[in-house]
Amino acid sequence: MLDNFIFGTATSAYQIEGAWNEDGKCPSIWDKISHKEDKRFRVQGNHTGNIACDHYHRWKEDIHILKTLGVKAYRFSISWSRICTQECMCSNLKGIQFYQDLVGELKNNNIEPFVTLYHWDLPAWLDDIGGWANKKSIDYFKCYAETMFNALPEVKYWMTFNEPAVFIPNFWGHNNKSKAIKNVLLAHGTAVEAYHKNHDGNIGIALNLMPILPNEQSTNDEIAVLNLDKVHNRIWLDPIFKGELPKDINELYSFKKKDYLKFSKDESEIISRKIDFLGINYYTTSFVRYNKFNPPLYMEPVKKTIFERDDMGIEIVPFGLWEICRKMRDEYENPPIYITENGRCCPDAFVHDSAIHDTERIRYIKDHLRYCRVAVNEGCNLKGYFYWSLLDNFEWIFGYNKRFGLVYMFYPTQNRVCKDSFFYYQKIINNADFREKELKELR
Repeated sequence: MLDNFIFGTATSAYQIEGAWNEDGKCPSIWDKISHKEDKRFRVQGNHTGNIACDHYHRWKEDIHILKTLGVKAYRFSISWSRICTQECMCSNLKGIQFYQDLVGELKNNNIEPFVTLYHWDLPAWLDDIGGWANKKSIDYFKCYAETMFNALPEVKYWMTFNEPAVFIPNFWGHNNKSKAIKNVLLAHGTAVEAYHKNHDGNIGIALNLMPILPNEQSTNDEIAVLNLDKVHNRIWLDPIFKGELPKDINELYSFKKKDYLKFSKDESEIISRKIDFLGINYYTTSFVRYNKFNPPLYMEPVKKTIFERDDMGIEIVPFGLWEICRKMRDEYENPPIYITENGRCCPDAFVHDSAIHDTERIRYIKDHLRYCRVAVNEGCNLKGYFYWSLLDNFEWIFGYNKRFGLVYMFYPTQNRVCKDSFFYYQKIINNADFREKELKELR
């Protein structure tokens, strides 16, 4: 019945905080991108994160919303740019104080903070010297991490990185990707080691894992599955849990020999420092088939018309959540797992009664929580679920055009309006009888 399960919700710093240049904060890469100083991406509607949800000033209101929702945990990220204004100068006291106040208020309301150190918003000064492709990033990240570990001793759940499989390929060209992967893994392991050495709590990482399934039960399609699984999932899982790289990973990435991804024995030991839990961001499952004309992966994705899609075009495959938990149980010794992101984008709109009747999102939550229950009942070490997201927010290149939140943001006034999905999730969390009835049977 998921009685001892942690129900939470999640956000990230750049997507909600605003106050992009207040109290000593320096620019991040997303400030550069949204202000058109960086041409890597163009944000739809020329939107920026300058104000976002104004969480930096309205955080007490947002904690009250969390309290009303009834969650026992809240996942958020820290803005590195708010802490370290230049290189290793980890001393912006106003930035640190903001997070100390936030954590203190969460604790006062019996809400456990789950804190992510890096959720895509690299300081611009580090980007200017090569970012994650620069080996110095490892020491800079360690300095930043230790600063926050010391500043927030009440926090007992930390995540080093959010979705490196997304931010590395999107920010580094082919020639730098292998360096960036290695440096991020080393930065992760270095931070884990530093935390365990001096602090008492739990530290892990949040990976956007995805089950890879064959279009047909054939030997060729299984080859396609194995190849994509290596470059999307196992490139992170194998080093972290086994201290090794997947076989043929350099060939699958088409890395040139001089750029091969490889680790020394000492580096492997650092990268595979034992984590206390794994965060899994689950959104979809990939179906693939073999394609001999598409090296080096020899695969192509297959769109399945049987699955509904959300407003981002993402195929909704609830049973994939169970599949990825089984993978961790069967292939990686069943570590403690939290679903640290799972959410549906909907074209939410007010109706005549000034409410948002997001029935699709309610069904999404229900279906995925049902598979959480199946995973727990089958022995997967699944401890909790965080819905993405608490608030509608700045959705990266989509700006404010996409909505995932349980709470509707009316950006011109910053009014927050709880959607029907908010009240549904509230009931799931707080009413055991209702939860048992809703999640007992699979459709």
